Amino acid sequence: MAFQELMGLSNRLLTDAQALAALTARLRLDELGVEGDPAVGAQLDRVVDALGAREHVEGLDEGERSVVLSFARSYLAQALDLVEDPDRAGSWSYADPVLLQAQGSASAVVARLIADAGLGSANARILDVGTGVGGLAVALAKRFAESTVVGIDPWGPALALARENVASAGLDGRVTLLNQSVQELEDPDGFDLVWLPSFFIPEPVLDAAIARIHTLMRPGATLVVGVHDVTDKEPLASAVGDLFTVRAGGSVVYPEDALARLRDAGFDDIREVERDWDAPLRLIVGRARRRPLGRVVRNG
Repeated sequence: MAFQELMGLSNRLLTDAQALAALTARLRLDELGVEGDPAVGAQLDRVVDALGAREHVEGLDEGERSVVLSFARSYLAQALDLVEDPDRAGSWSYADPVLLQAQGSASAVVARLIADAGLGSANARILDVGTGVGGLAVALAKRFAESTVVGIDPWGPALALARENVASAGLDGRVTLLNQSVQELEDPDGFDLVWLPSFFIPEPVLDAAIARIHTLMRPGATLVVGVHDVTDKEPLASAVGDLFTVRAGGSVVYPEDALARLRDAGFDDIREVERDWDAPLRLIVGRARRRPLGRVVRNG
């Protein structure tokens, strides 16, 4: 009986996984601008119709399709990696350029969320922690005119792709990439806006990272902490989200926990941004209270 029940459960979950793969394939064909094999394409359309997603798929603009496709490709690739290497310790150690680029493209949507929340400004100095392949760094530089972005990441394979992406975007003069961990970053000029994705920062160093960021921020500067939206999810979705966060080497942080961490680190005006998007992401914001002691002051 246990075998039959487990097989039944596997079959139901398999249908969901295959449906996501089919939806992703349909979006990929649209992105490439090709029809593909007519027989396969007809079945892809059938799956999309069964999902009730035809209108949504056809209503996407190029940028929206890229975001959805990037999220799906990244998570499918991470899921396969989990199956192939289930005993690997939690860390972001992916070297597959397709996965890395997909994750980077997905992260670029954060620039729009930050801008829509009124948290950035033109001519700002921005720190992108865990920049990966530079997708968000490029998006921030484009979103905020005349701003400069420092993207840091300790993972070499991702940074190699980031340098190509920044150069391709023509932003070498405005985006600086460093092979650097945040808790060890030195910067005498300071930052006006900092992005910190808690789901990519290991739990043992998260508080040290937040404290270090505070010392690097200009008075009144804004820290935006990204946390996974887990509090309102079903138990299965919450468990799966936490699993992939931990396996990526990140911290499972709830909004109330993030608020408390920023308060303890000395931030003011701490709040959660009102969420009006569907992505499983919540933004926690804090402002630098004062010029931290020990900060290098230029010309003075």
